[in-house]
Amino acid sequence: MRNVGLKLNRGSGSSHAISGPALRNALAVTTLAWVFGNVWNLTVTGAPFTLFARAIGASPFEMGLLAAIPYLAALVSLPASVLIERTGARKTIFFWGVYFQRGLWLIVGIAPLWLVSRYGMAAAPVALSLFIPLFFLSHAGNAVGGPAWVSWMADVVPARIRGKYFARRRMWALLLAVPAAWFVGWFLDRVLDGHSGAQPLATMRWCAILFACAAVFGLVDPAMFHVVPAVPKAPQRGAGLLRAMAGPLKDRQYLWFAGFAGTLWFAVVPLQQQFYQWFLIDRVGLSNRAVQVMVLVLPSLAQLVVLPVWGRACDRMGKRPLLIVATLGLVPVGLGWCLVGSGNLWLGYVMMVLGTALWTGVDIVNFNFVIEMSGSRGGARSRAGGTAYHAVNSVILNAAAFAGGLAWGGLAQWLKDWNWTPVAGGKTFTSFDVLFALSGVLRLGTVVVFLPRMREPAARGTRETLRFMGASMFANIWTALSHPIRFVRARNRQADVTAPMPAPEPAPAPEPRPIRRAA
Repeated sequence: MRNVGLKLNRGSGSSHAISGPALRNALAVTTLAWVFGNVWNLTVTGAPFTLFARAIGASPFEMGLLAAIPYLAALVSLPASVLIERTGARKTIFFWGVYFQRGLWLIVGIAPLWLVSRYGMAAAPVALSLFIPLFFLSHAGNAVGGPAWVSWMADVVPARIRGKYFARRRMWALLLAVPAAWFVGWFLDRVLDGHSGAQPLATMRWCAILFACAAVFGLVDPAMFHVVPAVPKAPQRGAGLLRAMAGPLKDRQYLWFAGFAGTLWFAVVPLQQQFYQWFLIDRVGLSNRAVQVMVLVLPSLAQLVVLPVWGRACDRMGKRPLLIVATLGLVPVGLGWCLVGSGNLWLGYVMMVLGTALWTGVDIVNFNFVIEMSGSRGGARSRAGGTAYHAVNSVILNAAAFAGGLAWGGLAQWLKDWNWTPVAGGKTFTSFDVLFALSGVLRLGTVVVFLPRMREPAARGTRETLRFMGASMFANIWTALSHPIRFVRARNRQADVTAPMPAPEPAPAPEPRPIRRAA
């Protein structure tokens, strides 16, 4: 990307600080950076992570702990937010945190692998004890850089296009991440001979190699942000700093939203991160490639279809109706996982695609709700809350997800030997099905308890929102299907225009006029 001259709007009422070519360049770089970052993200959260943890001897409770650790580490975002508000150095703090997070994955897998290679599988408990804190420190780095990035982007991306922009940013990021996720599953099946029960040391070795390669992609992501302008932010001291951090706790509407999101994160996120993959590998018996396709590839393709719809609807319809639509849809998806088995794998694919499509809506609304409040400049659609809203939101959501990981892991450990076959020859229900059913009930509870108390005067009705989303979805599908036809027609028209004109036929000779004789 080429550097362009900065054009900053420093007026206090501006909703964003950059305009002109500098803004276009910053938006393009921010989008391209996550194309690389998402490759890292999908690699270290997919089948390689689950296989590595199982090879190193993680128990059901420890799998739940690993699912919870990212959310425990996110509590570091609160002191990080205080540091950001006190110094105003958002760009610098972002670099320190994210470079540390991504670079640590160069050794997250290699350090435990070295212990097991040197001292044998007897050292696996020690290696696991090393793996868990390294995993925690990596996510702690993200908790430091995350609030700085959100507040920074709130002053870079104009409020009027945030929903559409961040949706498209995620769409572009999937272009490289989808084939990368498929390749990871194919690669693991090849090197492990297609069996999840391969030798633990071989599994650890190949997964550690994938972690290190993913770290390289992850480091490219923050490196690209060096060309994005550092929008000035005034540091706060003393009473101003305390007021900034206490602001979200006095915002009644935000607290209702935080209660809704916290309960939903408790019910959904730990299952998505670890237990679905664990269930598919251990109980259903899928290969690594099939797991990657079901958990990462097809959901990513589903996001490509729904992201522009959710983003446009968030900008035009409001946030509350989108939460109603998405959360109500997640209830049957959670319960539907109880019916998935080796004999009806198609249902697992359907549940994963639908769940991802609906969760994408919740995620977009949550992100836009927080970034709307996180800028440092006031405006019609910004509360200028700085990093405080992001930090408090991160603490609430991640504490809920951490508690959910421990709760689901403890329940899975307690019920690890439980099974029930209600119909002879039918599906045998296990501890996983108990987790899925309880998650579905909690999802319904969030709609009944919290959403009726959230107010958004400018939001449209739920039915109108559904019609708008249906029309947008149809328009996107029709555009995608008709694009080849329009392309062919355009080429034909161009060929007609550029074809040489035929030579004109010679005009017929005029007939001789009769000669009149004088009388």
